[in-house]
Amino acid sequence: MKQLILFALMLIPAMSLSAQEHKYSEHYYERINEFAQQAPITQQDIVMLGNSLTEFAGDWSARIGKPHIINRGIIGDEAMGVYDRLYQILPGKPRKLFLLIGVNDVSHNLSADSIVGLITLIVDKIRQDTPTTKLYLQSLLPINESFHQYRLLTGKTDYIPLINKKLKAMAKSRHIKFINLFNYFKEKDSNSLKKEISIDGLHLNENGYAIWCKRLKQFLQ
Repeated sequence: MKQLILFALMLIPAMSLSAQEHKYSEHYYERINEFAQQAPITQQDIVMLGNSLTEFAGDWSARIGKPHIINRGIIGDEAMGVYDRLYQILPGKPRKLFLLIGVNDVSHNLSADSIVGLITLIVDKIRQDTPTTKLYLQSLLPINESFHQYRLLTGKTDYIPLINKKLKAMAKSRHIKFINLFNYFKEKDSNSLKKEISIDGLHLNENGYAIWCKRLKQFLQ
């Protein structure tokens, strides 16, 4: 019996470690490994940090027409996923960092305050570890439920502006720039994402990325 108890106790740390190692998706860890093989981020770099919306943009430098823009988006990522991989970014003290995260946390049915609280952890960590980095917090983009592609986002269309309002207030309290993208992507007289700039009610097509890049160029001088 004692041997069984000891064996069980020995398993607990191993199980905990395994759970930690698989906390996020397989793609998350594939991207982490990919980033580790790339040249380290430096003080001349501009980092685009976020989820699939960021990753799917591909070569941000080519889109913006400016060198040294690094894509650090991961499909399916959430606020804590971003927080847990800041160790790959912050030591390089990038010149600028553009953060857009939160829609996957919305799909997890977290409250607006919880989502903003998690994003605040990211913001505070960045400001603490690399105060020379110019940080830009971008609003969540709208969604369009009429595509019927994302069951976990059902009923969340009007929830996103509430989160953005709280993010804007948080950014103001921490004296960082808040970029309100939402209004440029939504349909007139609605909080829904414009159908013509989306492929599935969440992700953007090339026209959508053109709008995003146009809004960012003024902050990339």
